[in-house]
This record gives sequence, C-alpha cells and structure tokens, in this order.
Amino acid sequence: MKNLPQKGVEGASTTGQRDEKHTYLRVGDRVFHKKFKFWGGGIVVETWNSTLPSGACFVHILFQDGKKRVFDNSFASASCCYYTGITHFDRIEL
Repeated sequence: MKNLPQKGVEGASTTGQRDEKHTYLRVGDRVFHKKFKFWGGGIVVETWNSTLPSGACFVHILFQDGKKRVFDNSFASASCCYYTGITHFDRIEL
C-alpha cells in the first residue's frame, strides 16, 4: 500500500494553475442584462464550476422579475454571459 501513488504528487501546483478557470461573476455581484432590461436588476446567487479540465462554469442570477436564470460564466467560452449582455452595475455608491 505504501508504494501506491498518492494524491498531490510533485508538480501538481503548476498543473492546477493551468487548469484554473477565468470566471466573470462571483456570488453577490449585482448585474443587469443589456438586451433584456425589463428583467430588472439581478444578483448572483450561486456559481458552479466543473472540476474537469475545460469543464463548464455556470452562474445562477435571480432577477427582479422573480425568475432565476442560468448563464455560462467562463471567459474561455464564446457564450460567456459577458459576451451575451450581462453587465455589472456600477460599484460607485451615490
């Protein structure tokens, strides 16, 4: 049993950095959709990231119209919510 390979072998830290996903939104971010303004503002309530290399990343956003919608949250994807119109509210408080 002692001769079997163990988790966390040498070089694992560099592999983890390569597989790291570049996401757009985090839980608690306030957003709106440029094309569907009648949905109202939204807040990110949940994110989901696949543990597989090049796996999917999703974000659940609860909008003011009462519906929770799911969007792709990975910048590496052509259908990322950033490219489809999801935008952060300005973070400047008036």
